[in-house]
Amino acid sequence: MASVGRVDTLDSSAQWWRVLIALFALPMFAQCFQYMVDIPPLYLLSKAWPILTVPLLAWAVLRLDIPFKLLFLVTMVWIIGVTPMIGMVELGNEAGPAFLTTAKVWAYGFIFSAAGLLVMLRLPAETLGRIVLGLGLGTYVIMVVLWLVVPTKVYGAGDINTKLFMYDPERGNHLYMPMFFGMLLVFFFNRSFWMRPRVWKAIAIAFAFALQYMIYKERTAIAGGVLVVIIASALSAGRWRIPALAMLGIVAGIAVFYLIHRIGSATDVHSSLGGSLAVRQVSVATAWNYLSLEPVRWLLGVGATTRFGNVTLAQLFGNRMFFLTDIGWLGVAFEYGVIGALLMLLVHLAGLWVANKWSCPNDPLSQALADYVLYLIIVSAVYSVVFTPGELTTALAVSFYLARCRAGYRPSESQRINLMPRHIALASPRPSGRFALPRPSGIPRTG
Repeated sequence: MASVGRVDTLDSSAQWWRVLIALFALPMFAQCFQYMVDIPPLYLLSKAWPILTVPLLAWAVLRLDIPFKLLFLVTMVWIIGVTPMIGMVELGNEAGPAFLTTAKVWAYGFIFSAAGLLVMLRLPAETLGRIVLGLGLGTYVIMVVLWLVVPTKVYGAGDINTKLFMYDPERGNHLYMPMFFGMLLVFFFNRSFWMRPRVWKAIAIAFAFALQYMIYKERTAIAGGVLVVIIASALSAGRWRIPALAMLGIVAGIAVFYLIHRIGSATDVHSSLGGSLAVRQVSVATAWNYLSLEPVRWLLGVGATTRFGNVTLAQLFGNRMFFLTDIGWLGVAFEYGVIGALLMLLVHLAGLWVANKWSCPNDPLSQALADYVLYLIIVSAVYSVVFTPGELTTALAVSFYLARCRAGYRPSESQRINLMPRHIALASPRPSGRFALPRPSGIPRTG
C-alpha cells in the first residue's frame, strides 16, 4: 500500500479514478439495484456485491476500529448462520436454498466493506460529500426523465418483469425508485437551511417531496421523510429547541388521537389505503397465527424461503400475496425470531447513537446521515429492516469516514474536485468547540 505522502501527491487523473469508483460503489453498497430486475447486469451485480467485497470486509474487521463491531458480527452470525438451520427444521428447506435465503441480509456486513473501501480510496471529505449529494440530485433527474419519457404501457408488467414501473388501482402508475440518495439530499438541504437559511433550500425540499408525491407515491416513505425533516428542524432550532420539541410532542399527541379516531372507522381506512392495507392485514394475521402455534417460534423464528427453493411461503400458506417485507417488525420476528429482531433493533439504535456522535455542528451532511438512520427506524414499522439493510450500513460507513477525516485523517487534500457548484457544497467539516470525536467510538488514525 502506498504511503500517505505518496497518496497526497497523486495527480488529478488518479483522483478522478477514485471518484468514479466511489460513484459506482456507493449505490451498490446502498442496494439501489438490489431488486431492479429492469437492469439485469446491475441487478445480478448487486446480488453478488456482498461476496465480491468480502476481502474489504475482512480487512476492515481486522484493521478498522468500527464501534459496536461485536454487535454487528453477532447479528450477522445469527441471521446468516443460525436462521437458515432453523428454516431447515421449521419449513423443510433444503440446505442450499436455506442458506440462499440469507442473501438479502448479507448487506449488514457493508458497514465494514463500505468503510474499508472509503478508507482505501482516501478521498477528501468534501469530495465524498459532493459525490453523495450528486447521486441524490441525479436520483430526481432520472425520476423526472423516466416519468416523462417512458410510455404508459410499460407500467404494471408484473414483479417478474419490472420493479421500477409499477401500477396499482389506488396510486395508478408510479416509479419505485431507489431513494437512499434522494432522501439523504432532502435531509442535507434541511440541515443546511438551519445553518445558512436560504429560500432556495426550502423550495428544493418542497420540490423534492412534490416529486415523490407525484411520481414515487410511497406513502410510508414520504410520511417518514416529512416527519424526520420536522424533527430535525426542531433539533436545529437553537435556543428555541426545547419549545420546538415540546410543541412537536403536543402535535404528535393530537395526531395519535386523530389516527386512533380514524382507525376506528374501517371504511375510511380501507378507502384511503385500499389493497395495500388488505394485503398487510392478511400477512399480519397469517404470520401471527403461525408463530402462535408454537411459542418457541416467537423466540427463534421459523426461517425464510426463496421462490427458487423447494418450498415457498406462498405454497406453505396457500397465498401468493403473503409478504413478510410489508409487515415491519412482525415479519422480522417471523423469520429471525425475537432474538434476531432484537439484535437488528439494537444495530439500528446503536447506529443512531454513533451517527449522532459522529455528526458535526457545522457539517450538514454528517447530520443528514444521522437523520437517515432515524428515518429507517421510523419507517421500519412498515418496511422490514431486512429489505435493504445496505442503506443503514452505507450511511454509517460514510458517517464513519467523515468523522475519521475530522479526527485527523487527511487524504489527498491537495487534490480537490468540485463535483457540485459551491453554493450547494458542504460546509467545511472543521472541528468546533461543540464537537469532539469520542475516542471510544474508535476512529483510528492509521489503516
